[in-house]
Amino acid sequence: MSEPSFKQLRFIILSIQLFLINGITLVYSQSLLSFSKNDYKAASQNWSVQCDASGYVYFANSSGLLQFDGVSWQLYSSPNGSIIRAVATDDEKIYSGGYREIGYWERSKDGELAYFSLTDSVQSQFETNEEFWNIFTNRNQTVFHSFAGIYIYENNRFTIIKTGGFFNFATQINNTIYVSIFEEGIYRLEGKQLVPFIKNKFLKDKYVRFIAHGKEPGTLYIGTESNGLYVYDSITQKFKVLIPELQSFFTNNKINHGKVTPTGDIIIGTILDGIKSFSPEGKIKFHYNKKNGLPSNTVLGISYDSFNNIWLALDAGIKVISSSQENSYELFEEKDMGAVYSGALFNGQLYLGTNQGLYYKNLKNQANSFKLIEGTQGQVWDCRIIDKTLFIGHNSGTHTDDGTNFTKLSSYSGAYNIKQHPHHPDVLVQGTYNDLMVYKRSSQGWKVSNIVNGFNNLVRFIEFDHLGNLWATHFYGGLYKIRLDDELRNVESIVHYDHINQEKYNRGHMRAFKVENQMVITSGHQLYTYDDLHDSIVPYPHLNKAVGKLQNATRIVAGPNHHYWFISTEGMGYFKIYGSEVEMINYYPANIFNNHLIPGHENVVSLNDSTAMVCLENGYALLHLKNSNQGEVIMKHQLTLRQIVVENRKGESFPIDITRSGIDLPHSLNNVYLRYSFPLFNEEIFKFQYKVDGLSDNWSDLTEQPIIQLTRIPAGEYTVHIKAVNNWLKSSQTHQMKLKIRSPWYQTAPAIACYLIMVIALMMGLKHITSRKIKLKEKRKREEKEKELIQLKNEKLSSELSYKSQKLASSAMSIIKKNEFLLSLKAKIKKHKEILGVRYPDKYYQDIIDKIDDNISGQDDWQIFEANFEQAHETFLKTMKSQYPNLTPSDLRLCAYLRINLTSKDIAPLLGITVRGVENHRYRLRKKLDLSADDNLIDFIINM
Repeated sequence: MSEPSFKQLRFIILSIQLFLINGITLVYSQSLLSFSKNDYKAASQNWSVQCDASGYVYFANSSGLLQFDGVSWQLYSSPNGSIIRAVATDDEKIYSGGYREIGYWERSKDGELAYFSLTDSVQSQFETNEEFWNIFTNRNQTVFHSFAGIYIYENNRFTIIKTGGFFNFATQINNTIYVSIFEEGIYRLEGKQLVPFIKNKFLKDKYVRFIAHGKEPGTLYIGTESNGLYVYDSITQKFKVLIPELQSFFTNNKINHGKVTPTGDIIIGTILDGIKSFSPEGKIKFHYNKKNGLPSNTVLGISYDSFNNIWLALDAGIKVISSSQENSYELFEEKDMGAVYSGALFNGQLYLGTNQGLYYKNLKNQANSFKLIEGTQGQVWDCRIIDKTLFIGHNSGTHTDDGTNFTKLSSYSGAYNIKQHPHHPDVLVQGTYNDLMVYKRSSQGWKVSNIVNGFNNLVRFIEFDHLGNLWATHFYGGLYKIRLDDELRNVESIVHYDHINQEKYNRGHMRAFKVENQMVITSGHQLYTYDDLHDSIVPYPHLNKAVGKLQNATRIVAGPNHHYWFISTEGMGYFKIYGSEVEMINYYPANIFNNHLIPGHENVVSLNDSTAMVCLENGYALLHLKNSNQGEVIMKHQLTLRQIVVENRKGESFPIDITRSGIDLPHSLNNVYLRYSFPLFNEEIFKFQYKVDGLSDNWSDLTEQPIIQLTRIPAGEYTVHIKAVNNWLKSSQTHQMKLKIRSPWYQTAPAIACYLIMVIALMMGLKHITSRKIKLKEKRKREEKEKELIQLKNEKLSSELSYKSQKLASSAMSIIKKNEFLLSLKAKIKKHKEILGVRYPDKYYQDIIDKIDDNISGQDDWQIFEANFEQAHETFLKTMKSQYPNLTPSDLRLCAYLRINLTSKDIAPLLGITVRGVENHRYRLRKKLDLSADDNLIDFIINM
């Protein structure tokens, strides 16, 4: 079993579709997940794929049946060592087929699959090289398809359909199976017969590889291997090319498989160029091949899971195409560009400022890659659009791009933040490594004006407040409130804030930003504002309350239309702030960026009203702000228990039934291994937490594998909880399971009772010794009285027993005499019958004989005797029944007669048999009582 790292389970975003529609619109693509033979530890080639309702995915692999439960892989070897070509499931059994082998797999209670071959019952009908390529489950039928025919398995019997033709393709549509026979046409399976469906010369010399219901009623999509994709009209019985502009693609790349999505789109898997999805009108939804994500261009199988993700069985590996079309974010890895610190979307170009230079990408063509702008090698700190001009703050100076020319505005090193003066739109002020720079706009464009005299410091952020004060954030050493003269050439006054209140330890997070014309100072703990009336920095209770946990933000970035980003080390929130109204639009926890935010340089760039870019140390992320999906889908799902293994002290393992609602284990098996799966496939990364009520009230640390190992569990009753957690820190429903570990034998109630008895006995021993003499005297007196009572009782019992024995003997003798009389009467009647013959009618003769026999063996006599017998011998019959359950009622009756010491001669009339018969009966009774030849039967019975 192979358990891949969850780093490998990340959905890798392969491309981003960016194009102009009345401005720049960002369209995000699907995400792909790849598995190679190194992940699933089997052959590279997968021929078929099938998903079931419980979350399992099965692959017909060249090495056997491959199973994936969402976390772990398991390979079951091929039954006859050959390639498995086809797999199907009806959610109870998994059917597989290959070279001269068909059968099914069933899951045991411990979760493992066992194989049952069906080959022996039908092997005589196989062709020499019979190989099964498709399997379909339909109600109570399972249909196996080979190139030679159709094998229908129903009610444990096979029906075989062979026409002598080449059954080149079969498929199932809405519980109906269609079969293409080369040179003959397309047939439909009705009951256990193939009925012609399409007999058309158009299909001559064409290998059908795909059949599905068309968009219009009465139409079918029919894909051929080398002749393209058509739509067939059953009314006109004519074929026409479905999408002419794609026909050459299909003919050149050979159709091998096809599916129609629930939304009506068509998916075609090819031999030579991967998989393509498109609408019936020809609009391309996606196209994946080796160039953009598939490990192989040959698609051998396609299936959907319960989340409508597309699973591809490939000639080399496995691919999953996520069904999620509305991701809230996408990650783009750009390792070659270095860490991204800033960016901008300008004139259809996406600019990224990194620690290696300024890169750009033309968005009109999604296949473009980022290019480095020559001359910008080195650290880029800031990209900002001001009045239709892009300003680039670089380690070596400042560059501008007005859409026509890319020029260097200044060579003054360490250009950080640049701001437009609120009262002078043609003036810009910039913070640098050492000084404040002033730029002014003229008819020839922006030019360097001057350096501000009187301030030399490493400035990272600058902001102007409503009074015209310039707030400068030192890279490490707090805030400066600077008053400039009217010419912006000299500093008139400086106030330095190296801490706020007592928060000296947070002065590195002291940064000033403007929110709705109000200065907001971050501290990493709470938000502050500038009180201009008292000329002091004070807490900002209204905003702190409104932004909640983001009051510990270390940076605030303004977005369009009164929107602001509050960024902390835990995440970032997107707020709309208008006047006193504060509304959170989105929240993105830091986890979704896979720990790739740049510490101390976290940054968000608004690209437009609906998209923002997050700067990462290995690329960037796009946030789709109008998508409300924030990872809530996980809350609808729960983990599934897949395996329970317990272990004893010797290290021996034992699988446990996973269908049980709880586990009850002896103390010797108090090491428990639980394995779960979470088959929810989307772009998210899942981790897992568990807790065990009774052992710990706290959740465990997040782990990458949904596996719980509990060792040396103390005796007690526990509840195991486990849940999945996604990047949004949203949790799945909690799976619960009861676990009971029984106490060891020396801690059981009987053992404890014994310990108590021993202690009590020991404590009482001394007391008993000291009072023994007195008690002995009292005991003797009691014993004498008891003996007298017992003697009286015994005499009474003896008298009663004598009376009952006499009554029993009287009863027995009465029955004996009656039966002897009846037997003699029976003998006389028989003699009369012998003398009279037919003159004595058989009817009357038999009637008298039957009545005599009934009275001889009558139950009434026995019941009377039995009632008297039980009074004299209270538990004898019950004891005999319990110790010898194989004794018959006749045996018990004989035992009762022997108990009162009757002879065989006396017993014969009681049983209505001869003395010889009684002796035989006694012999059989001895055998049932397992008596030896030396044992006396009567003594044994009397002594019972």
